[in-house]
Amino acid sequence: MSHDLATMVIGALGAVMVIAGLLFFLRPRWLLGWLKGMAVFGVIVFGLYALAIAVNLSAYQSLEGMKTVATISTSQEGEQIWRVTLETADGTSTVRTLRGDQWQIDARIIRFAGPIRWLGVAPGYRLERLGGRYTSLEQERSAPRTVIGLSDATWPDLWELDRQFNLPFVEGVYGNATFMPMRDGAMFDVRLSASGLVAVPVNEQARAAVQLWDQ
Repeated sequence: MSHDLATMVIGALGAVMVIAGLLFFLRPRWLLGWLKGMAVFGVIVFGLYALAIAVNLSAYQSLEGMKTVATISTSQEGEQIWRVTLETADGTSTVRTLRGDQWQIDARIIRFAGPIRWLGVAPGYRLERLGGRYTSLEQERSAPRTVIGLSDATWPDLWELDRQFNLPFVEGVYGNATFMPMRDGAMFDVRLSASGLVAVPVNEQARAAVQLWDQ
């Protein structure tokens, strides 16, 4: 919120409070009725917000500490064409074809504050997309790109709304694993904490690909 807008909002709030105080002395019954109505309206708004949080939580999985959320394995089908298998923690397997030399997986993370956190609600996560990337800058700009969606849209999307409007009690965090090299027979674990994703090589092909890539 800008300084000028904040000044206007605070000034308007002060004026409303002064007017409400004056009206209380002139017509106390009317003011008490209005306050009751506003209280009921506030309860309804808070209830709708709680329902929206519950709807979004149903589309996310619980995240407590560092956990392995997926395993990714790659096998080569052609020149810079890879068959990528993604197996999530719940056993769901997705097989897609990616173009490029590296892969990256993205996730949305929702963290909670205030009364929701006091209730012990753990952060939630949702794997969002899997994409390929070329090591050559020229290819990255001109060659065909592959981006695969891993989740369905949720309405209302509190993660997106929080990014735009900074909602109360909710914090939307964008997590992504660093681009990792694709190699025939390589396998990686994708681990996630409330702060983001990390990819860990779990077999010799993956470790060799990372070691060669780092040189």
